[in-house]
This record gives sequence, structure tokens and C-alpha cells, in this order.
Amino acid sequence: MKGELFTRHCVNSTSPTLDGDQWVRVEVYVHGGESVRHVVNGETVLEYQKPQVGGGNVSGHDPAVKRDGEILTGGSISLQSESHPVEFRKVELLNLSGCRDPKAKNYKKYLVHDAPGACRY
Repeated sequence: MKGELFTRHCVNSTSPTLDGDQWVRVEVYVHGGESVRHVVNGETVLEYQKPQVGGGNVSGHDPAVKRDGEILTGGSISLQSESHPVEFRKVELLNLSGCRDPKAKNYKKYLVHDAPGACRY
């Protein structure tokens, strides 16, 4: 975070506490092993770069699977609440890899990772 390796289990964000029953819009922009940005109700509340495997909070793991220092470029998505019930109204995923050639029929300007084999002409 901010150019330094951060290994603590819990991270404070700049998001205010949101009390009561209300829908909250949360967006997470993940750009492979480059950067991650968390946005709550339109406000960026947490950003970090080069997410990696590591930290001392896991025990009984297989070192062949948990390779400390390895940059995360893929994986699963988990939605959870630490201490309270939570409901999800809508979950959407948008793949940011694809054809970035403006000459292709399926070009999308919002893509951030080029996948030339995906282009259709």
C-alpha cells in the first residue's frame, strides 16, 4: 500500500460506518497483479498495488499452494461479512481483458488487458 509491503491481517479504510438498513453500492476494480481499488457509494476508500500471497495468518497450509511473495494475478471471489448478516441484491462481474484493437468489431475502450486472440475482424 502506498509503495510499501503491508502484511497485517486487518486494514483500515476511509469509508464511514454505514448504519441501519440501506443498500450500499460497492465496486472493486481489480487489474490483475497490478492494482486493486475499493469504492463505496462512489468514494474510493482503499487502494493497493501488487497484491501478493503472504502474511502469517494461515496455519497448516501446503507451501506448494501458498507461495509467499507470489503476485496474485487470478483466483476466486469471496463475499463475506465479518460479524453481521449481509445481503447482496446484485453481483456483477466485468472481465477487463479482451480485444483492444480499435479496428476490431468487438473493440472495447474500457479494457485494460490485451487479449489479441479475442479480436474479431
